[in-house]
Amino acid sequence: MNHLNSILIEGIIVRDPEVKAVSRNGDGFVVFTICSHRYFRRPDDESGQWQDEELFMDVLAWGDLGARCIELIGKGMTVRVAGRLKVSSYKSKDGTKDFSKPAVLAQTVEFRRKKVSSDGAQQTEEEDISLNSEGGKEAQTIAEPVIIYEY
Repeated sequence: MNHLNSILIEGIIVRDPEVKAVSRNGDGFVVFTICSHRYFRRPDDESGQWQDEELFMDVLAWGDLGARCIELIGKGMTVRVAGRLKVSSYKSKDGTKDFSKPAVLAQTVEFRRKKVSSDGAQQTEEEDISLNSEGGKEAQTIAEPVIIYEY
C-alpha cells in the first residue's frame, strides 16, 4: 500500500527560477523559492494583534515543467504549487553535522497573469495558467483560480 505524500502550497515567489542541474538524458531541474504567509491571532495576546508566520519553501520542477516555469514565472508573482514533499540530507563540509532540507517536487504550478493586448496595453481581464508535469499548459479566463488535481 502506498502512503499519501501530497502538498498544496500557495505563496509569493521570492527568487527567480533558475536551472540547477542537468541529468544525463538532458532533463534539467529548476528551483525557485516561495514564501507562504499564515495570519493568526494568539489566544493569550490581549491586544488582538494579527501575527504573521512566514514559511520559505524551495520548489523543484523537472523537465518540461521546469522549462515552462523559467519562461513564464518570476519573482513577485503569486503561485499555487501541487506536488509531493521531498527531504534531502546533507553533511557539513567537515563531515560532523547532518542537515536536512525539505522541498516541494512540483507536479502542477498555477498562477494568474494579466492579459496583454496586441498594442501592449494591459487589460483588466486576467488569465489563469496551470502548468503540469507533462509539460502541458492550460489557460482559462475566469474570475476564480482553477484547482487541477493530478493523481
